[in-house]
Amino acid sequence: MKKEMWGALLIVVLVVGVIGYMNKHAIKVMLMGSPTPTTQSGSDYSSTASPATSPTDTAGSKNVLTTSTDPKKGAYLVSSTGMTLYTYDKDSQGKPSVCAGGCAQAWPAYKAGTTAGTEQANLTTTTSTDGSLQYAYKGWNLYYYANDEKPGDITGDGVGGVWHLVKP
Repeated sequence: MKKEMWGALLIVVLVVGVIGYMNKHAIKVMLMGSPTPTTQSGSDYSSTASPATSPTDTAGSKNVLTTSTDPKKGAYLVSSTGMTLYTYDKDSQGKPSVCAGGCAQAWPAYKAGTTAGTEQANLTTTTSTDGSLQYAYKGWNLYYYANDEKPGDITGDGVGGVWHLVKP
């Protein structure tokens, strides 16, 4: 009986040790299952994160854009929640978004709610692929990146050579 207890205890200790060695993403996969990959061969919108939901700025804030700074990349625009914003080279300035399907999962639109409700310079709205209002800066549609997990993350800059931080 003691050998069986020690064997079970050894297995528990090994499992805990292995889990402790894994990073947070591997633990998430173990507990919640593998995320739906959105990476496509040759795509310009690769993401390994689960499909993201796009926060909508409906708080009535007049300042839906602010700036953050990276030591190497300089100043860039972020949403009212501090999440990094990006533009897509395949969009056309002043036109509705062309980012749909897997692209829209990896790059959710920065949505404006039912009305823009802002008086910030250079900020307008266009139509997202789902028909909702999407913020645009100087006519360029604004997006989040699903792999950015917290304010200050800028992992989407340069993806596929067509996604860029928004410079003020």
